[in-house]
Amino acid sequence: MNSEESNASLFSRRRLLINGAMATAALGYIGGAGAQETPGRPGKELDSSITLQIYKGFSQNRLDLWDAVIHPDVKSNSPAGRNIDGIAALKRWNQAFISAFRPRTDLIDHFVAGDRGLVTINLHWKHDRPFNGLAPTGKSGTSVENFILRIENGLVTRWDVADGSLDLAIYLHDEGLKMPTFVEPPALIKGVALPS
Repeated sequence: MNSEESNASLFSRRRLLINGAMATAALGYIGGAGAQETPGRPGKELDSSITLQIYKGFSQNRLDLWDAVIHPDVKSNSPAGRNIDGIAALKRWNQAFISAFRPRTDLIDHFVAGDRGLVTINLHWKHDRPFNGLAPTGKSGTSVENFILRIENGLVTRWDVADGSLDLAIYLHDEGLKMPTFVEPPALIKGVALPS
């Protein structure tokens, strides 16, 4: 790669990181706008130990740490796994992912605001073991992921994953994993169609 291509590539990566940071900040702003006081704790913000515990459990492959911060009946969705109901199913799904991809997981950001939480991570993955029927290929990459959390009474009751980059999502799709379409999570404010 020559110097000009290297600079262009570096510029593209910086632009991706800046856009991802802006999207994460917007999610925080939107989440804060719709945040409600936590029942039983009027006017008191939850601390970020919930989001840090979720990161530590995933990054250290210690999913038992989630028992203290995730509701037994949690509902979870991601581009690679839909309608995961309950903490046991969520742990099984994540254990399968960790076993197949053995990611090094960097913490980019995490916070809690009222009844909302966000964890942003960057996965450094390599697919070298089977995953949900997909044979390992040895392919590796990175994936910026946002865990968008709903919190009630100090426990995560809803966990949605949004991809901030598409390396992993495209790879899984290309390998044959069915990706969801027409996804409609519960809306804080339902939009109206714009006139054509």
